[in-house]
Amino acid sequence: MSDGTLFTDLKARQLIRTIVPRGLVRSLKLDVDLKDPSDAQELYESEFPWGKYPTFVGPHDEWTLTEEMAIDYYLIHLSKDSEAVTHLLGPVGNFKVRADILRWESLSNSDFLIELCKVFYPIMGLKPYDAAEFNTARKNIDTIVSIYERRLKEQQFLACDDHETLADLISAAAFSLGFISIFDEEWRSKHPEITEWFNKTLKSRFFEGEFEKFEMCKTALQPKK
Repeated sequence: MSDGTLFTDLKARQLIRTIVPRGLVRSLKLDVDLKDPSDAQELYESEFPWGKYPTFVGPHDEWTLTEEMAIDYYLIHLSKDSEAVTHLLGPVGNFKVRADILRWESLSNSDFLIELCKVFYPIMGLKPYDAAEFNTARKNIDTIVSIYERRLKEQQFLACDDHETLADLISAAAFSLGFISIFDEEWRSKHPEITEWFNKTLKSRFFEGEFEKFEMCKTALQPKK
């Protein structure tokens, strides 16, 4: 009996919030089944009426978990590798580092990703282009980027200077949406610290199987007006 089932978009592989959980299951060698919701539609619809993923079902289907940050936290604690747990979540008892990790997770997985989607969706034709909303989102992205830049001018990674934590993984997953669409060669030349951090984080062993064929955009994509 496995430790549970992680529902993730195994087939389309387009949802940013599913990247880190998949990578954790693989890299930590967890006894967790990976399934696409389409492979267990009846169970998925009955347990998760909101219809979002990633989602997690415990052994024997006795309990469920939603929201990426909660799922990441649980998956990491399933690992028997105590060094990896500390590496990702920060030292036990060091509440300053652990709170800082949570801060970056929350910023990237909510405000930053939401603003990126407001730009990305019109570019991909997934929603109508609204100039005011698009331009406001671009400004908000610039502001949030400046917050990351301030930290990464001081140290190599977001919470711990010498290694990536869950903060970096979730943040880099969100940034990947920008790097395939609007963070082009000109942008990258003006933001070397973020670009270097992003490239280093993508090589993390905890991203196993996720970014092998990743390609950055050469020029910024434009919305379909």
